Parts: sequence; C-alpha cells; structure tokens
Amino acid sequence: MKIAVIGDLHYPTLKDGCAYIEEDRQSFYETFLERFFSIPADLYVSIGDLTNFGRIDELEEVYAIIRKHNKPFKHVLGNHDLYAMTREAVLSTTEQKHFHTVSTDSAVLAFLDTAREQDYEDWGGTMDGVQQYWLDSIVKESEELPLILFAHHPVFSTTKNSEKEKRCIHPDIPIWDILSKKQGAGLYVNGHNHCNSLAAREQWTFLQLSAALDDQAVRIIEVTDSFISIDSVTIDDAKLRKHAEAIGNAIKHFTLKQETVEKAAYFKYMIPVPVPAEVPPQEKVKL
Repeated sequence: MKIAVIGDLHYPTLKDGCAYIEEDRQSFYETFLERFFSIPADLYVSIGDLTNFGRIDELEEVYAIIRKHNKPFKHVLGNHDLYAMTREAVLSTTEQKHFHTVSTDSAVLAFLDTAREQDYEDWGGTMDGVQQYWLDSIVKESEELPLILFAHHPVFSTTKNSEKEKRCIHPDIPIWDILSKKQGAGLYVNGHNHCNSLAAREQWTFLQLSAALDDQAVRIIEVTDSFISIDSVTIDDAKLRKHAEAIGNAIKHFTLKQETVEKAAYFKYMIPVPVPAEVPPQEKVKL
C-alpha cells in the first residue's frame, strides 16, 4: 500500500486585496495538485491547512481542482481550515468525515481532528475526551498491525518546534499516554510547523511536513509486511517556485520561511515491522 501526503497547502482567497496574484494562484495550485495526483498511490492525504482561512470560496475552489482528478483523497482539518466556518459546515462542504479509521490488510490508518473551531487566538492543537477515548480504543485494537495516524498538529516535544506554545497538541492532553500503549510499529504524520522533521520515541516515528509554498514536495509512505518506508518526490521547478513566492508574499495569515527549509528530499526512512509471534498449537491433554 502506498500513500501520498502533502503538507499545509494554504489555498487562499483573492478577496483580501490579492486579485493581482490570480494567475500565480491558478498556475501554482493547478500544477502542484496535478503533479501530486499523478504520483501512483492507493490514497492521497492532506494533513490540514488545505486552505488559508477556511472560507467557502477557498474550500469550493480547491476541492474543484481536487475532485477533477477523481482519486481517493483524505483531508484532516487544520486550524486555518476552521477559522471562517464551523467544523460542521466545513465537513459538509468538503464531504469529509470527522475523526475516523480505514483498516487494510497491512495497516490501520486513523485520521484525527486536532484543530480548534473558529479560535483566532489559539492555533495550537487540542483533542476532546470523546476523541481521546476513541483513539485509545484504536491503538489497542490495532494490536501488532502497523498504525498510521494523520493529524495536523504534532505531539508535544517530538518533531521540530513542537515543544513551543501553540505549535503542538496541548501538553496537558495525555496523548502520549495513549500512544505508548501501541504494540508494534506506529507512524504519526503531521504538519502545522511548516518544516520538515523526523523524530522517534520508543515504538513510534513522528513525521512532520513543511508547507507546500515553502517546499514543493510529496511524501510517499509505503507499507509492506516487513517495513514502512518514507520517501519524497520533489515536484518543483523554477516556474512553480516563482508562483509560490508570489503567493506567499501576498497573502495574509501566512509567512514564507525566511530561513532555508530543509528539503523533504533529504528525509528517507525505514521502519521495520516486527513479525507477529506465532502462537504455538495447543497441546492435547490426556484425561
């Protein structure tokens, strides 16, 4: 099974005085998503902040591009996706599900919702008791089958900058207590902090993706019986980078990285999948 994943896309409206970047916006997002969906994969995932402010025009326009490719696509919500509208309205517009799972023969995939709804002051991550209970059951029920979680916010003190305020799921939420119960391999995939990063803690690997306007790349996660591999496909060129720079410098609620972004192409990783121990046949007992 192969999964193609993109980081924060920040598709913006043109109604905030940005009409002059209309050509850049059309060229960048049409090209970027065409190249994303042309990569052979069984599933395509956005780890949130698909839009820049969650406005209805942003959602409808970016989903019009996505839907014309007719590929299986999952979008977990980021904080930017929930600024303008309620969670219910966004899910209705996108036709996506709330937190949920997809089970396959090779892995369990879980899609989390860590975003606060219409909270302009706190863009950090959260998770209510209902979702914590649900996640705890998913971790336990997955047993030794690989578990891959997709969320917008990182777990506290894992990937780069996740120890900072509003840069992670709030540290008071006991998510590590839940994840630590996992038997076998776990992979947690997130965005939010606009930088590529990889970290490991016990049986879990944490993979963080940069924003698409900073680094035009796609992560490829492949799951087999013996490993989970992480690789990258760079899909940029000089023209695409120029459009990205024009958009990033024009829109509100987003800032291009001033420092050099460590490129996704440098992040290749292999996670071994332990072979489940065989249960010995029960011995016959003479009575």
